[in-house]
Amino acid sequence: MYRKSFTLIELMVVIAIIGLLAGMLTPSIIKLVDKAKAAKLTAVADTLSTGCAAYHMDVGSYAIEYAKEWYPQSRNHQLSFSTGPTWNGPYIKVPLSRADNPGDYVVWMYARTNGWESSTGGQGFDLNGDGTIDTSAGWNVGNDVVFYNIPVAVAQLAEKSLDGSQINYGTGKAEYRSNYYFTVYLGGAR
Repeated sequence: MYRKSFTLIELMVVIAIIGLLAGMLTPSIIKLVDKAKAAKLTAVADTLSTGCAAYHMDVGSYAIEYAKEWYPQSRNHQLSFSTGPTWNGPYIKVPLSRADNPGDYVVWMYARTNGWESSTGGQGFDLNGDGTIDTSAGWNVGNDVVFYNIPVAVAQLAEKSLDGSQINYGTGKAEYRSNYYFTVYLGGAR
C-alpha cells in the first residue's frame, strides 16, 4: 500500500519560511515589550508622585518606600502603612515591590533629592529647563524614585514619556545612567 508523506525538501522549505517569519517578527515583538516596560515604569512613577504629594500634605514630611525586605515595615513602606497620627493613607494600593520595576530588581523611593543624582555620576534634574540643576542647591527636599537594572531602550522610551526627550542628561525630571539607574523626580517643595 502506497503511503503519502512529505519529502525532505518540502520540510526544509516549511522550516525556512517559519524561520523567515520569526526573524521578521522578533524585532517588532521586542519593541512592544520595551514599550510595555516603559509604560509600567511611567505609571509607577506617576502613582508614587500622587501618593507622595498626598502624604506630604497630611504628614508634613517626605515619605520613603523601599522595595527591599530588610527594612522594618514602618520604615520600609511609609505610603502604605501608618507612620503616625496625621497619616491618612494608604496613599498607594499596595507597598512598593520588585514587581513594580520592569527590570525585576529593587526600587527605592527616597525622601530627598539632595544632589545624590549628580554625586553618583548623574547630572541632577533641571526641572524648569533653564540650564541649571534644580535638585542640588536650594531644591534639596522632595522625593525621587530609582529603578535599578533598566535597559537603555526602556529608559529612552520612559524618559521620552516623562520629559519629551530621550536620554537628555541634565534636563527634565528623569535621568538615566549606564545600564543600571533610572531616576525620576517625583516632586516636592520648591
